[in-house]
Amino acid sequence: MPPSPSPVLLSPGGLWRWRWHGLAILGAVVLLAWCAHAVGLRALMEQAVGRLRAAGAPLFFSGMAVLPAFGFPLMPFALAAGPAFAPALGRGGVIACSILAVALNVALSYALASTWLRPLVEKLMVRLGYRLPAPRRDRAWFFITLVRLAPGLPFWAQSYLLGLMRVRFGAYLLVSTLVPACYLTGTIILGDALMQGNKRAAFAALAALALVGTAVFFLRRRMEAKAPAVIPAAP
Repeated sequence: MPPSPSPVLLSPGGLWRWRWHGLAILGAVVLLAWCAHAVGLRALMEQAVGRLRAAGAPLFFSGMAVLPAFGFPLMPFALAAGPAFAPALGRGGVIACSILAVALNVALSYALASTWLRPLVEKLMVRLGYRLPAPRRDRAWFFITLVRLAPGLPFWAQSYLLGLMRVRFGAYLLVSTLVPACYLTGTIILGDALMQGNKRAAFAALAALALVGTAVFFLRRRMEAKAPAVIPAAP
């Protein structure tokens, strides 16, 4: 029997499809920016930023730490953080506060899932004849990273899934903070650049986000090939 061919991570056709998808997203962003300028959306954004500044950074970043644990997306916070608070805190300060807020958020989600939510889910699964799977402890880093890179599953749902499974908290906290930090940094710079009308910085931020997305895609594909030995099978 001839040996099976080695798997190809991405065919040339698939690679071109991803390139066209990236160009389509970039075109959509440019079109959105032009429409925003045409309809005077910038003035509305300035009003919103002024209100956020009036509310204060502590309230804003506290909301960023708490609300995503209940399904609110991180993206609006990331886009608004730079324009609202970079003049006072600097971009570096805004990025640092945002990463700290994400760390607090994933810790809160883990606590809620592993203590309050897990008993309810366990009872439900026992009635259905199942039990919660547990990943191999010596491969916790791999498993947590794979979940965090998974497409489609919202960030808050990933946090609850990992909390329900009670993965190692130290590994969970570090990976769950570092992975979104890459996107947060680019998004904060992008939001601040768009608000200032700095096209060069905006396109640089978009390019950085595209590179991060490409790197995540290929890393996820490599990890998925090794996943069967790490992901626990349902009993």
